[in-house]
Amino acid sequence: MGRDSMIGAWVKRVYDPEKAAGTLKYTDDLNFGPELLHAKAVRSTIACGRIVNIDYTEALKVPGVVKVILGKDRPIRCGIYLKDRVPIAVEKVRYLGEPVALVVAESEDAAEEGAQRVKVEYEEEEAVFDPVEAMKEGAPLVHPDLGNYERVSFVTPEPGTNIAQHFKIRRGDIEKGFEEADHILEESFSCPQIAHAFLETHNCICQQDPVTQEITVWTSAQSAFTVREIIAKTLNLPLNKVRVITPPIGGGFGGKAGVTVEGLCLMAALDPDIKGRPVKLFISREEVLLSSWVRQGWNTKVKMGVKKDGTITAMKVEVIFDTGASAEYGVNPVRSAGYTSNGCYYVPNIWSDTYGVYTNKPFGGAYRGFGLPELLGGLELVVDTVAHRLNIDPVEFRLKNLIKPGLPMCTGTPIQPHALETIIKKVAEKINYYKNEPPIRKGWKRGKGIALAIKAPAMPADASSSAVVEILGDGSVKLLAATMDMGQGAYTAYAQIVSEELGVPIDKVKCYYPDTASHPYDWQTVASRSLWSMGMAIKRACEDAKKQLLALYAEYWQCKPEEISIDNGIVRCARLGKEEPIDEKVQNGFKMPDGKLKGGPIIGRGQFTPPDVIYPDLETGQSPKSVVHFTVGAVGVDLEADPSTGEVVINKIVGGYDLGKAISPFNVKCQIEGGTVQGVSQVLYEGMYYDAQGRLLNPDFTDYKIATTMDVPWEIESFWEETPEELSPYGNRGVGEHPMIAVGPAIGNALYKALGIRIHKQPFTRERVYMANKAAEKGEEDFWD
Repeated sequence: MGRDSMIGAWVKRVYDPEKAAGTLKYTDDLNFGPELLHAKAVRSTIACGRIVNIDYTEALKVPGVVKVILGKDRPIRCGIYLKDRVPIAVEKVRYLGEPVALVVAESEDAAEEGAQRVKVEYEEEEAVFDPVEAMKEGAPLVHPDLGNYERVSFVTPEPGTNIAQHFKIRRGDIEKGFEEADHILEESFSCPQIAHAFLETHNCICQQDPVTQEITVWTSAQSAFTVREIIAKTLNLPLNKVRVITPPIGGGFGGKAGVTVEGLCLMAALDPDIKGRPVKLFISREEVLLSSWVRQGWNTKVKMGVKKDGTITAMKVEVIFDTGASAEYGVNPVRSAGYTSNGCYYVPNIWSDTYGVYTNKPFGGAYRGFGLPELLGGLELVVDTVAHRLNIDPVEFRLKNLIKPGLPMCTGTPIQPHALETIIKKVAEKINYYKNEPPIRKGWKRGKGIALAIKAPAMPADASSSAVVEILGDGSVKLLAATMDMGQGAYTAYAQIVSEELGVPIDKVKCYYPDTASHPYDWQTVASRSLWSMGMAIKRACEDAKKQLLALYAEYWQCKPEEISIDNGIVRCARLGKEEPIDEKVQNGFKMPDGKLKGGPIIGRGQFTPPDVIYPDLETGQSPKSVVHFTVGAVGVDLEADPSTGEVVINKIVGGYDLGKAISPFNVKCQIEGGTVQGVSQVLYEGMYYDAQGRLLNPDFTDYKIATTMDVPWEIESFWEETPEELSPYGNRGVGEHPMIAVGPAIGNALYKALGIRIHKQPFTRERVYMANKAAEKGEEDFWD
């Protein structure tokens, strides 16, 4: 009797015991002995201006200070999609907190003291902090040389402006669509920048071999091979001269994708005076919030035309992303939002413009949801508003306009089969949407709301994955897959795939953290793509290894390969009555009937690249297949608000998604619940606020509020549907980012039902909810501040 399938099994997560015990080694835990140097950045105290002079003579007097490095010492420009960022400012600073010098010392304390003694003189220039203002003619230019920057083909900046990226959708006849409408409504919504708030701050250790000149980087990064590629290209080095090791990381959410602090640390390691010593750069929480990646702020405006019966005829969408002082990664969320401009609805006529706009603030980049919380944070509120204006129930309005399988998205790409209609109905049922229940708390107001989510893996057409599995002499399996497991449970799901395909116990499978010197290539751990793309590569690697193993056993036992099975690590041929555990023969070779050894180490390899993605046309956004697939879902919220204080309490929140197949259900449940809580946090509490000089007013977790265990909703319910994906390891699709996409607008829609007023700015803080309720009592329908 064979064992149950490991695909879809509820299993314990790997590496969790080590995390709980504190024995898992993160980058900051690595020990390099007395040779280790420490670096500390000197950061700009103004948001925009020219560097007149940097005096570091006093810093060099601090005992232990080895070197002070300036941007002009190595004026390199880097970036993954748009090369617009320098590790250390050269001549000009573009945001308050930008590194202007780097102090290297024998200890952290010496580096810190040295950094405090560096004196910088600036010639301050006019800055711009509002992305809408930054788009206007005559606005101060954050990057006057934008037209000269290197970029990839799908990045379309507008030189001479602050627009770093402009993605267009032009489908159907927009004017005709509005002419056919009986009602036209236009609304706008906005949200400030958001911090990732991962537990582990950025840190990095770099070392250059003084003889071979090879560079080794240990870093808390999501994507080892992307870091290697950017460093090698920036320094014009062969790839084999750069080794990147990524130990376990304490959360990422996109904030550790691409290159973050590695370039800054390398500035020290590459300095001739360092002479091959390792250099460590660890940045504090305040520095992370002040100077590292954030989720871009956004302004979303939607003009919608509908018929009397609620059919959408046309939609015009504009999303302005506040990408801060660098758009080198932030250009891609702009594109991701653009090619999903219709959301979950069929819109025959659509015109969309999504912009990434420079401001003199910390730079925006990847963040969980990758452009879709920004788009749907406005669009799903507009959908509700239109439905209410037409006196149509918002759920029924959504069902009427839902994009059914086979219908074209805004790019012209048909959406694959999905169960979104079923999910919407289940979400409504689970929050008793149609039941008008009184508030649980005396004097409070109660409301229920729904919002939809959709997202495709935002990745280049050639984003590939590869994996290697090696069957060891005791029947255990070594897996090399360069995905970074940062809490999402990827290695658990990978172990399930290996266990399923090779017939070995799951506790005999080990996945190793990425190292570009040992692991085969993987693009990045982003885009909710890993269990789909890397999962395909792992499955193929296992098939390759199993084919080798069965062929050897067939010759060894003199039978056919198809007569052999492997179950729980035992190889069997039922016809011959033979069975044995996998042993050292898989490494040392099989002694065949003729007396000769054959075989040796059994190593399987697998590779996967999406075969048919075509970049959208730059002028129309049209493509027969702009993305590999979409994951869809819905969120329902039952909440209450206290009119006297503005406090919001969520009674119940439900999230449902069509993920094709749940390979690791426990991880899916954790992802949905964790993403839901993160969505609640960002819409009720989070936001980065600056004064008129560009100084961040809440640069630590004392003032930057995130949800705690006391703020978690009373009840979180998750579920999923499984409409198989055609091109997939087991029919699965990603679901890692999706659970936080629709939480914000679902809460906004529920607040509207509770208060009777539409709040147009996130987050929905106590003060904002309180003031909105006061405005509602005066008969106002919208609250803008």
